[in-house]
Amino acid sequence: MPDETRQQDPTHRKPMVDPRLQTESGTLSPLQTAALIAGYAAAVLLLVFVFWLAINSSFNLWQKILLGATIALGIFWGVVHHQALTGAARARGVRIGANSTIFVLFVLGILVLVNVVAARHHFRKDITEEQLFSLSEQTRAVIGELETDLRIVAFLNDRDPLTGQPNPGTAELRNRLREYQMLSPRVTVETYDPLLDREKAAEFNVQASTSNILVVKAGERQETIYGGDEEQLTSAVLSVTSGEKARICFLTGHGELSLEDTQGTGIGTIKRTLEDQQYQVDELNLATEQAPTIPSDCAALVIAGPTEEIRKEEMDAIINYARQGGNLLIGLESRGPNLAALLSEYGIQARDGSIRDRDAGYIGAADIPMVQVNGDHRIVENLARVPIAMVTPRSLEIADTGMEDPMTGMPPQQLAQPLLESSPSAWIEQAGSATPNRDPGELGGPFTVAAVVDATQPQQANPMLPAPEEQTGPRIVVLGDAEMMADQFISLGLTGNAYFALNSINWLMENEKLITIPPKNDLPRFLTMSAGQKRLIWAIVVGVVPLAIALAGFIVWWRRR
Repeated sequence: MPDETRQQDPTHRKPMVDPRLQTESGTLSPLQTAALIAGYAAAVLLLVFVFWLAINSSFNLWQKILLGATIALGIFWGVVHHQALTGAARARGVRIGANSTIFVLFVLGILVLVNVVAARHHFRKDITEEQLFSLSEQTRAVIGELETDLRIVAFLNDRDPLTGQPNPGTAELRNRLREYQMLSPRVTVETYDPLLDREKAAEFNVQASTSNILVVKAGERQETIYGGDEEQLTSAVLSVTSGEKARICFLTGHGELSLEDTQGTGIGTIKRTLEDQQYQVDELNLATEQAPTIPSDCAALVIAGPTEEIRKEEMDAIINYARQGGNLLIGLESRGPNLAALLSEYGIQARDGSIRDRDAGYIGAADIPMVQVNGDHRIVENLARVPIAMVTPRSLEIADTGMEDPMTGMPPQQLAQPLLESSPSAWIEQAGSATPNRDPGELGGPFTVAAVVDATQPQQANPMLPAPEEQTGPRIVVLGDAEMMADQFISLGLTGNAYFALNSINWLMENEKLITIPPKNDLPRFLTMSAGQKRLIWAIVVGVVPLAIALAGFIVWWRRR
């Protein structure tokens, strides 16, 4: 009899079930059902809360209520299912996942900590030679020394409201405002879109059709600027934070350079920049006064290139002004008076004639010699890399002041110190010279073309004696050429001329935080060569290089023939 068990279809056998895997079937209790629904509701509400917070980051009352409801529902679900959660947590896979999650959170915590530290301690490195992407020393000094809170309200638009085209200046302005904010905790920056934030724009009288408008506020004072480059922004900060404006007087009536000339021969650029730095700039004409005096509120007097003699009464008033501690910026002209009555008292004498330099002339012009920094005075410490040129300047001779001390044998001191000098290839062209080149007997360089006097510092020849307590002397800067400050030369790229003049005035005003070189432009490079160097380069290019090529070709031909 055949075995029925073997003939039985194996597909009809009942599978063996491990009793450990069997669970008791049954329906959920009402409490478990409510907890399950609460869990799903908490997950949905959490997603809604995150989405809402991403759209509106203000975290208002309704968002707080939503978050509270989500937490409450989640706690209810967790309490009801605490036994299942406890059992699941004991599983080996859950423990491995928990460890991985903790490690990921640890790494994310480190990244968040690094970002927090980086946000609070701003550090960046500008590797461009001219520091094109950094704020100037002037701005750093002004913002770093703020004594009041400063509020900058910026209305920015990434696209032009009229054309709809991208506005490339907006991103740069945002970065600049961040740099200002990082300089001082007193600076706060608020950014709005004039199209979306109509109420805030109306509060500051900003039209919705405009963009890149900044409102700078300090207390009750405010300034509105358009564009927001560094010069405008720092000037606005000075305007709202500075007190009474200091007055700078420019002498007129003797052929001096004009503050109002718009033809390029005046010094309007210097005037506008001084006004932006919150100085009061006025003209002073002593020629119309019978008993001339310098007003007591003139913090500095500028004599910018007189071409006519200054009468004795006016000169006496200027000398008395200096003796009483007045500050002077004096620019001479090659065909003007040498002001010996004023300068000789401080050890400076202007030589006759004008300096020429054929090897170091600006764009090859011998009558516009390039000059270089001499010394490390505060005025010129940042000017070594910028072009400075003068137009037929006069040479300044610095003399010793005082006498040798018979007790110590110390030599007499020099009250004046050089600031700028010509190159060694320069010479002094005397009036009536037969040729435009250097004639026999004409004095050769280098020559001092700018000097400084600081009589506020006590000059004590004998160190054994106590220094005088009062420091009532003047500060004086003398230029061998006043025309270097003219607009036409600054516009040619001689930015160092403007910086030198402005630094000199700020030093006279004892406002040294404004002495700086804003390194914002890619400055032109000048290669100055002597006549011998020019001949050497010509010989190499015209003679040596072609002969070398011909010789190499001859050698190759000789080997292959």
